[in-house]
Amino acid sequence: MTQNESPGSEAAPGRRMRIPWARMAGLRRRLTQTVFALAPLVLLAIGVHPAIAVIPAVYPFFILIRRGYRRLRKRVSRTALSGEHGIRLALALLPLGIAWSMGAAGPVGWVALSLFTLVPLAEPVVARVAPGRKLRVENLPGITDTRPPRLPVNLILVTDLSLTALASILLLVHVPAGALLPLPIIALGLAGFSALDSFQRIRESVHADNDLYAAVEAYDPRFVLYYGVPSGSSYQVGMWIEYLERIGEKFIVVLRRTSAFREIANLTDAPVVVRTNIWQLDDVITPNMTAAFYVNNSAPNVHLVRYPHMIHVQLLHGDSDKASSFNPVTALYDKVFVAGQAAIDRYEDNGVNIPKEKFTIVGRPQVETVEQQGPENIPVQTVLYAPTWEGHYADTNYGSLPVGPEIIRELVARERTVIFRPHPFSYRNPEAAQRIREIRQILTADAEATGREHLFGRPAEKDLDAFGCFNAADAMISDVSSVVPDFLYSGKPYGLVTMTSTIEEFEQAFPLARSAYVIDRELTSLGDALDELLVHDSKADQRKATRNHYLGPFPSENYADAFVDAARHVVLHERKSIAAQNAPTEREEGGSEEQTSEGQDSPNAISSGQEDVGEDDGQDQESEN
Repeated sequence: MTQNESPGSEAAPGRRMRIPWARMAGLRRRLTQTVFALAPLVLLAIGVHPAIAVIPAVYPFFILIRRGYRRLRKRVSRTALSGEHGIRLALALLPLGIAWSMGAAGPVGWVALSLFTLVPLAEPVVARVAPGRKLRVENLPGITDTRPPRLPVNLILVTDLSLTALASILLLVHVPAGALLPLPIIALGLAGFSALDSFQRIRESVHADNDLYAAVEAYDPRFVLYYGVPSGSSYQVGMWIEYLERIGEKFIVVLRRTSAFREIANLTDAPVVVRTNIWQLDDVITPNMTAAFYVNNSAPNVHLVRYPHMIHVQLLHGDSDKASSFNPVTALYDKVFVAGQAAIDRYEDNGVNIPKEKFTIVGRPQVETVEQQGPENIPVQTVLYAPTWEGHYADTNYGSLPVGPEIIRELVARERTVIFRPHPFSYRNPEAAQRIREIRQILTADAEATGREHLFGRPAEKDLDAFGCFNAADAMISDVSSVVPDFLYSGKPYGLVTMTSTIEEFEQAFPLARSAYVIDRELTSLGDALDELLVHDSKADQRKATRNHYLGPFPSENYADAFVDAARHVVLHERKSIAAQNAPTEREEGGSEEQTSEGQDSPNAISSGQEDVGEDDGQDQESEN
């Protein structure tokens, strides 16, 4: 396969169009619940005894109440009934249907039962209003975060369902319908209280929002750390926040997605503010700010880059020979901080023309905690296998998990202890997840047979971070991943798996492979590569030169100071020209910011990443690039 051919044509069959079976399964479950919710009404209409007719309703009642309880227990703010109000309406008609079938209710009873039909009509209002327009802010003097609702929305919905089910049961045991009047009144009262509370929270949030700029100006931060993606990738901020704090100057963290707020706020004592719309950025950017730092190339970054008085510095969140490490979008920024000369060469070698003066070599400060190779690491007894994930696109599908089980079997056969740390995003791919399970089974069986203390699962993926796994290993096997240059800092030997080309083509395309022991996809070189990796290590001297090329010519002592000093110099001493500092932002010139009458982004704005996002229940995930 040549470099111009798609590397995913055979290796990534998952890129073909597929029937979304998982989504269809969800629709099937919802359809089943709808049928079971309507069935009692049909059975009652044809004269089936109420005690028998209501049996199908047990299923949707159980499913919805259980789902709401689980989200209530986990403090998930998203309603448990999203998209299922039709089912709720059918269940709300059940008490009315039972009373009609039994033939006696009385005037008060009919009023009570009719009120039950209003309960599910109020629920969409509660679910819509409860999230509210809320300012999310932490650690900013003078501004408090929007308080949570006094009544969680899922508590109201679970209560409504429970009261409806209780009313149906009481009717079946011949309790007078009029005696049930307090039940729908309680449900509607809770809904009304929640709506009024939400409106009060919105009003408080609006007042705080109006005071936000004055609070930021009073705090007087010198720079901003900007993060524009949802929850699940907080590691991108986490890897840089400590070193930005070492600059010793005040700064704020600006987020564009509400879902990322809590996990980012837990990482720092610096102010964290969410601004979901592009026009809201004016509330947190002051003329005294001199620099903005970015940790990825997400599309919303352009919304801050338009402020011309600041120096915009791209840090990225890992350095490797992947396509993401020579993204042409990086040319957008005033400065690009890179670990070593290899990163600069990578852009040029791949036809991405960025002026040399934009680059600053700062090393990779995060590796300062990686332990250097010592006598205790020779001979190699413990091997870390850290495959990358499959990527969003075919040209970034470098993951070696398809051949991972065979590599692990060979390591086990050579009586080596294995640390297995897959990329967390691999769990999203069914084929990759199956390979992970297979590798775990191999290691579990070997541990039971030999007593070797392999490390995998939570101990390797959660209890230890990537650098902890580096320090616990004597050598590593990976593929095209940012963990490789990080591991290079240790001086320990490493092997790489090529999934997209021959060994010769792989070494030409990915210079890190020239200091590695390369394993081809067919595993014909596996034996020789492991002999070198575990025993001979003939490339030890070559790795030292590669380390300087990739991680900068900085000594191990105080290694992180190279980054901190460079970042401090940008913040304190470098300035844009006077013309740039005084230039208006795009908005001030009547630029591309579009708003609807409600103050939300237009559909065009949303399509470009300017969405106004509420809370969601994203998973915390740690990963390497």
